Amino acid sequence: MANTSHTQQALSADPHFQARVRAALAKVAWEVIEESPSTPNHGQREAYARNSVLPYLATVAGQISPWLVERTNIFSFETSYDFSAGSVVTASGDADIESQLMTDWNILAGVS
Repeated sequence: MANTSHTQQALSADPHFQARVRAALAKVAWEVIEESPSTPNHGQREAYARNSVLPYLATVAGQISPWLVERTNIFSFETSYDFSAGSVVTASGDADIESQLMTDWNILAGVS
């Protein structure tokens, strides 16, 4: 069955998925902090990672999950319901979530 706005918003609200997003945010934030200072917009990207993401992982995950699930690296993979786990699941792997966050980091950090 193809993903719809209903499947994706159910995924965004799922606590298991939000835990994965929190972990991915933390990993990507540290990658941004450790990137070369010569990376374009590094100062703004790093400030966002240090000051807005790492101290508030749960809040940021909750705020971005509704649109993150509509992005290519998550939407392109099947979303379903796992009755044994009692949760909405996606076939999108952790690397896919991390890649999408890295792709969108400048947007998240407010880099114009």
